[in-house]
Amino acid sequence: MYTAQGFEYDRSGVIVGPDLVRRGGRWIARREHSHDPAAKKADDLEFGRLERNTYKDLLIRGMRGTCVYSTDPETQAFLEEMAG
Repeated sequence: MYTAQGFEYDRSGVIVGPDLVRRGGRWIARREHSHDPAAKKADDLEFGRLERNTYKDLLIRGMRGTCVYSTDPETQAFLEEMAG
């Protein structure tokens, strides 16, 4: 994520890992699956905000389009439903 900050690309791809999944109509940040040392030190509320913000930053880098894939099947199904 830190490599992409400050850059825009024509097209980008984002893989949403198991650290952020969709469950029960909500986004759930899962600390046990995070590899971000700074985020892992945060309290629960701040951790969720940091995880969502990380993905938001990645998702806005593609100026013409962004392809999104989740490693979690339930989250991937949600993304496919949203994309139509």
